[in-house]
Amino acid sequence: MSDFERSLVDLLKTRPGGLGMQQAARLLGVTRHQYRNFRRLVLRLLREGRLEKQQERLLLGSTRRGRDSGADAERAAPRRRGPRPGAHVGAPPSSVETERAQGMAQLRRDFGLPDGFPAPALAEARRLARRDPTAERDRLDLREIFTLAIDPADARDHDDAVSLEPTNGGLRLGVHIADVAVYVEAGSLLDREAFARGNSTYFHLDTVPMLPPLLAGRLCSLHEERDRPAVSVLLDFDPAGRATRCAFAETLVRVDQSLSYEEAEDALETTTPLGDRLRAMLELTGRLRAGREAQGAVQFELPEIRPVDEGGVVESFAPAPLLRSHRIVEEFMLAANHEVGWLLRERGLPRLLRVHERPAAADVEALAVRMLRRGVDWRPGAAVGGADYQALARRLAERPDAERLLVRLLRSMMKARYSEKDLGHFGLGWRDYLHFTSPIRRYADLVTHRQLKVELQAAAGRRDDGLRLIERDAGPPAHSRPRRAGRGAGPVLPGPAAGPGPLRLAEVAAAVSERELNSLQAEREGLRLEMAIWARRHAGERHAATVLEVFPTGLLLRLDGCGAEGFLPVSWLGREYFAWQEEREELRGERTGTAWRSGRRLAVTVLGANLASRRIDFLLEEGPDPNETREES
Repeated sequence: MSDFERSLVDLLKTRPGGLGMQQAARLLGVTRHQYRNFRRLVLRLLREGRLEKQQERLLLGSTRRGRDSGADAERAAPRRRGPRPGAHVGAPPSSVETERAQGMAQLRRDFGLPDGFPAPALAEARRLARRDPTAERDRLDLREIFTLAIDPADARDHDDAVSLEPTNGGLRLGVHIADVAVYVEAGSLLDREAFARGNSTYFHLDTVPMLPPLLAGRLCSLHEERDRPAVSVLLDFDPAGRATRCAFAETLVRVDQSLSYEEAEDALETTTPLGDRLRAMLELTGRLRAGREAQGAVQFELPEIRPVDEGGVVESFAPAPLLRSHRIVEEFMLAANHEVGWLLRERGLPRLLRVHERPAAADVEALAVRMLRRGVDWRPGAAVGGADYQALARRLAERPDAERLLVRLLRSMMKARYSEKDLGHFGLGWRDYLHFTSPIRRYADLVTHRQLKVELQAAAGRRDDGLRLIERDAGPPAHSRPRRAGRGAGPVLPGPAAGPGPLRLAEVAAAVSERELNSLQAEREGLRLEMAIWARRHAGERHAATVLEVFPTGLLLRLDGCGAEGFLPVSWLGREYFAWQEEREELRGERTGTAWRSGRRLAVTVLGANLASRRIDFLLEEGPDPNETREES
């Protein structure tokens, strides 16, 4: 049980009438920076039935009342919460927190997301917590190197940290990744549970983690001023910015400073030693990014829409800012992933690769036709390449409808997935690419760590100092003869199915790809849930809206003021038949000629929303001016 949870339970025992959330936070001394985590805790306890909420006041749940005050909450199996069988989930509940708890319970059921960890897995995590991998003498000690962790302000785990140090006229980039494999052994209960989840799934105030919080948020995470075991990639650059040497090692690191992306962005503008270090990182980032572009990488950004939390309540939805600090972390992680992919290829070890296949010819042709309808003449040729897509993205970037056209561009490409075969990565313009930098939240990365650690342990036996360390030239070897695939590869599937063969690796690839897609869809629905909760609080309000996209069945809308999105069915557009005009991507009224296209403005009233379907209902208040949209037939 966490300190916050224990303190909250003890406080509520003394207040039979309950407490408001902010009042409880104030009495517990929760700071402004801690308040979001406090709300996540309350949401989880509401969902598990340990708390109840009545008339905006938190009460101990029925599973808690009557329980011995000295009992450990973690010993009790959590009780699932949700609507009663047959209950109407869309009926207005008593509070936003209750709405969210109900909605999240339904969303978890819809996507098969687990609720908590089995007791044996939690017991195994507690046993592992007694280990001290920082005492291992055959790790390379990097604690004296100034190391930064740059993460989202609300990060729930911390996989990575970076360092940048001067060498003889050049620079040494360090990418340090939490050594999860030292805790989670192949075939263990925790490993089976991690494989079953495939990855962590993140929502606004909730997480379905791949590993128990004791490991994910504490022991494995690279926290400030804490010694942690890591697996590091050390990449040397010459004065011209070319990668020359690379080292891979099991290491011991200590993060000197943890920053949010926003704090790192602010520090870039300062004349402090931290600002100087970050600017050097940014300069190296520019060179790495330019090198990828020269190799045909597709580089354009679609900002992620996120809830804007104001005073404990979501009031709007807006694109997350794309900062220079994001690019620093992104480029450094990409470089480390690529180097590990090259090393495992050279050593002949099985690899769980991240592949992104070339777009299908039919999809490219359909995209070209769609662009032509929007006045963009794009002719990529028979063998489309990343440079063709990058050129199109540049042309679209300054258009007022850039967002929707870039979405179309993105949809024309294949989905990235995992594979035991190197099918290349079209978006990056690379081969030999895999995932290594997020083993706390992605099972694929944990598989890669295990493969790399096999080779590092073998290298230790060949070194006089016994360090688990490999040094080599950077990039793909010019003249290498890979050793026999599978040598020392070890198990890559958990449990009885474990085995090093390609068939087993293919099963892992298929499983984690499927679970990743399920998580992405669940996270999108989590955002829709937040929008539905917002709509229920703002029912009856009139808003200006913009048509984002037109479908044969209706209009996808975004409210101009708050950013919430919803669907207006074609049957609600007016008292006439609206025919779908595919070549114009519009709905056109057969009697009046009224046309609905993306980009049009309209006024709607928010009728409400259903938490089970996460659908917002709008009522059209005024249509477009028929004189403006009627065209000669």
